[in-house]
Amino acid sequence: MKLSTQTLTTLDRLTSRIKTAHRALVTVHREPDMDAIGSALAWQALLTHFGSAVTVWAADPLENYLKDLPGAESIVRTIPECVFDVVWVLDTSSFERIKGNELLSPILKSATLVNIDHHGDNTGYGTENILEVISSVGELVTWIYQYLNVPIDPLTANWLYAATAFDTGRFLYSNTTPKTFEAASLLVSAGANPTMVGKLLYEAVPQTGFQVLKVALDRLVVDHPLKLAYTSIPAGLPEESLKIIDFIRQMKEAEVFVVFKDQGDGNIRINVRSKGDFSVREFAHQFGGGGHMKAAGILISGELDVIVESVVSALRNALRNA
Repeated sequence: MKLSTQTLTTLDRLTSRIKTAHRALVTVHREPDMDAIGSALAWQALLTHFGSAVTVWAADPLENYLKDLPGAESIVRTIPECVFDVVWVLDTSSFERIKGNELLSPILKSATLVNIDHHGDNTGYGTENILEVISSVGELVTWIYQYLNVPIDPLTANWLYAATAFDTGRFLYSNTTPKTFEAASLLVSAGANPTMVGKLLYEAVPQTGFQVLKVALDRLVVDHPLKLAYTSIPAGLPEESLKIIDFIRQMKEAEVFVVFKDQGDGNIRINVRSKGDFSVREFAHQFGGGGHMKAAGILISGELDVIVESVVSALRNALRNA
């Protein structure tokens, strides 16, 4: 089997809960990405297969590329007033990363909280925790489908394939393993369309996205001795469907990359990537962030220029001491 003994033991313990829950709430981390949304929709389909009434809730609005995913229109931004048996949280390393997590407190007085994740720094906040350090929650859910012998229809296959392709950077990142390719093969055999998913993820950028890219490239700073490249995006620009961090990480001369984005609400979103041995996850922890060794995120309040100076200074020190 493709999952660890600990995960399989937890799944065995939760099988009756999966199959008999009357009403379930599925949610994900703030500012959800394709791994979160694709996996959540696939988990909804699995629970529905066993007869549960399922609501997928994400308090933050979906980015444009996610809105084009078939089925995404069913995701709600407000929790309906009803009694839930189980709350499933996917792709979320800590409870605090759920936008609107305070709304779950009254629900969790009577509902079980199950945490399904693939991040190595997950805090284990669930009543039950299905934790597997693996390429993506998309891959994890794929193997759970197989373990529970639940058929994967073409729509679900596309959700899981998109989730896995996104978090592996089209199967180019170091989190891609032979098992990941096995999962992708299983999903394509079930009806996933790699061409359609590829167009959705990488070939559907509106013109405004390139305007933001131009600003980001104009503000790009490269520290050659430390092999560091970073840029900042001020507030007031269009939403950038084009992932700036994925574009600049193509640079040969750098190994650590940072994009600072002023959200316009007093918060700065920071994406950090590493192509070498430097752990951006450990660095992100200094600022309350987290993620993977080579891909991490931070959300911090303050003025853009001040945050850039502070974070870059700390990053330079970390790189010098690495």
